Amino acid sequence: MSLQDSEILQLLTSISRELVCLHETDGTYVYVSPNSKSIIGYEPEELLGRNPYDFFHPDDRRLIFERSHQPLLRGDDNIHPTFRFLHQNGTYIWLQSDNRLTTHATSGKKYIHTSSRDITEKIESDANLALSERKFKTLFRDSPIGLVLTSKQGYIDDVNESFARFLGYETFELLGKHFSEISSHGELEENLRYRDSVQKGMIDHYAIEKQYIHKLGHLVWAYITVTVLRDDLGEPIYYLAQIIDIDERKKTETLLLENNEHLKATKNSLLIQNKQLQSYNQIISHHLRAPVSNLRSLIDLLQITESVEERMELQNHLEEVTVNLETVLSELITTLKIQSLENYHPEWVSIRETFKRVEKLMEGELQKKKVLIELNLAEKESVFISKDYLETILLQLLSNSLQFAEPNRDLRIVIESFAIGSETTISFSDNGSGIDLSRYSDQIFQMKKTFHRQMSGKGLGLFLMKYTMESLGGRIEVKSKPGEGATFLLHFPFGSSNL
Repeated sequence: MSLQDSEILQLLTSISRELVCLHETDGTYVYVSPNSKSIIGYEPEELLGRNPYDFFHPDDRRLIFERSHQPLLRGDDNIHPTFRFLHQNGTYIWLQSDNRLTTHATSGKKYIHTSSRDITEKIESDANLALSERKFKTLFRDSPIGLVLTSKQGYIDDVNESFARFLGYETFELLGKHFSEISSHGELEENLRYRDSVQKGMIDHYAIEKQYIHKLGHLVWAYITVTVLRDDLGEPIYYLAQIIDIDERKKTETLLLENNEHLKATKNSLLIQNKQLQSYNQIISHHLRAPVSNLRSLIDLLQITESVEERMELQNHLEEVTVNLETVLSELITTLKIQSLENYHPEWVSIRETFKRVEKLMEGELQKKKVLIELNLAEKESVFISKDYLETILLQLLSNSLQFAEPNRDLRIVIESFAIGSETTISFSDNGSGIDLSRYSDQIFQMKKTFHRQMSGKGLGLFLMKYTMESLGGRIEVKSKPGEGATFLLHFPFGSSNL
């Protein structure tokens, strides 16, 4: 038994998920599919003969008339309006329709055909999403802490004013930059390592202290917490960084650490000076005892000698002993001046510029001996010390190298600077005659000690250098072999900041 057309239509529209209707050209319902109850809450009989404009939301009626109804009557096709429709339960639901103008095959009368679906859930979902985005943008923009949204590749997609102000930029100036462009190299490797861990799904967030580069060029400290936003497949699409300004706290911590280091250095200096005073007392007693005893003996002899020749000879001895005593006193006064440090005013001093001045002072002798000098100061260019003190030390080392050069080969001097722990070190090496440290290592920096019998020397230079370095909180050491030259290592404590 075959079905009639009306029965086929009834069957198809009853199982359709869309509300199918036929309207007069003024909109009056002439047919409503059986599923109307499940979509808009009305039975088809409740709508037949009524006009849908009675059910449209008041705010949508004009829009539907002008952008859908009228264009259809003018001959436009495939109109797809979205509008609110009054549900039987009294609430408005969102419908989206496909509207067409159709003509009856026999009568030639025109009708409007509509096929509508409920998109309320989608509209509400989109609205909720839009609301969430607006809330996020508001929170992002007005947040008192810095916020940065970067892409998976690390390029900045959005920043708020708080972060831009922190770095001295306008927000638009930061958009499109790679985050590494505004990050200090100091913590960049750690930052990249954490991002890689996030990329691989090993962690979902991380927090570190790092330095950013301010627009004016200086570094500023921040505490950042980075979270990742993933897509439905779990792949990172954005990184959201929350940045807290901790620059003042870090500067205070740094200052406290420096003050602590300074106190430690002061304590060490006092301990060293105490040892120096003890040693100085021994030196005074040792170096003054002999000439004073000699003077007493000569004076005693003068008092008992009647011979004119002997008295003349004793007077000559007296003069020699007096000169010797004056020399000893002069040397002791020099060491006292170093210990007092009254005129010591440390600052960051260029090693290269200071050595160039020393070179100028020794220019004649350097040219005469055709000395080859190599400077390698790239790693540490400056040292925290008094300019005069550094000049004196370098002058003493250069004089020593010239004085104890190996006569059978050209003198070569290498000066390097580098950091060792918390110290700046200057290495001063030559290929001169060297020192036998197996014999003299415990005497190398003592007063009045010489290690080359065939060469003149007062044995005061190395002694004064050691005193100078230790008085500044530093230290000096030497490495040498006879005939292979010597290397002096001058270790200076860091100053108020690192360069």
